[in-house]
Amino acid sequence: MGKVISIPLLGLLIPNISGLIHNRLYPWPELLISYGCFFLTSYSIWRGNEVIHIRIRRWLRRMPSMVNRIIVMFIANIIYSALVALLLLGFWQYELSREGKSSDALAIAVLLSTNVAVIIASIYEIVYLNVERESDQLMMARLDKEKIATELSILKSQIDPHFVFNSLNTLSMLIEQDPVAARQFNDNLARVYRYILGHKSRNLVPLREEVEFVKNYFHLLKLRFREGIELHLYMDDQDAKGYMIPPISLQSLVENAIKHNAFSSETPLKIDVHCSNHHLEIRNNIQEKAYAAPGSGTGLQNLNSRYVLLTRSTIQVFSNNNEFLVRLPLIKAYAC
Repeated sequence: MGKVISIPLLGLLIPNISGLIHNRLYPWPELLISYGCFFLTSYSIWRGNEVIHIRIRRWLRRMPSMVNRIIVMFIANIIYSALVALLLLGFWQYELSREGKSSDALAIAVLLSTNVAVIIASIYEIVYLNVERESDQLMMARLDKEKIATELSILKSQIDPHFVFNSLNTLSMLIEQDPVAARQFNDNLARVYRYILGHKSRNLVPLREEVEFVKNYFHLLKLRFREGIELHLYMDDQDAKGYMIPPISLQSLVENAIKHNAFSSETPLKIDVHCSNHHLEIRNNIQEKAYAAPGSGTGLQNLNSRYVLLTRSTIQVFSNNNEFLVRLPLIKAYAC
């Protein structure tokens, strides 16, 4: 619709504004032929610049500088528009004009045609660049989302085998020492792993569900370590309401504390969990082992990577001679 209106309008206005034609000097047949030439000039400039934009963009994509691309595009528009206007309007003036050969009027008409073409080309280029930028942003967002999904899948796959390996070792030991406790452990393990299977495809879970899962998981640990470990949850449903957290986060921190500390019924490992200023704080007393526990040290790294991928924020870790503290950012449910 824009072409249908703009092309005839420019073909009508430019010759009159420039003084190239004075309508009263021409009979109707010659006037119609003259405006047919003007309309052809307007259409040729419009259509030619469209083709230039389409063809030259493929070559301009190789230029890293956006400014250089725009300059080259404008130069091509100016040269083409000026040549077409000069040739067609010059032909009309030479063959059909009743007003003599006015170089000033022709120059003004060529200048106006070129300026209008550049203005229209600028509008088209701005629209095209905006569409191209939005398309690139959507593509980058899609690629970023796929990258995040892939990396999260890798991180989660690192958690599950670790948990299974430790659980089977515990169960194997209990079967020999306490068959009744081993059966109870097996039942609790089924409930715990049901949670893992049910949430492994999710990136975030309600904090309330994660806390309930940790309670069940810690019950498994108590069957093995008895009075050597303690878990204190200083929070209730109201504290957890409205917050989300990556699944298996608390379990990995509890497991990390047990793995890297010595403990017994006389000197238990105490793990405290509570909410504070939109963060979940997990702290434990430090009781270093005589020999460092073997491991790849990926537990906290994986958890931090999940937070970075999901929220662009990191976990905070504090440690001194007596206490180890991890602070996890809590995510508002409505922001997910």
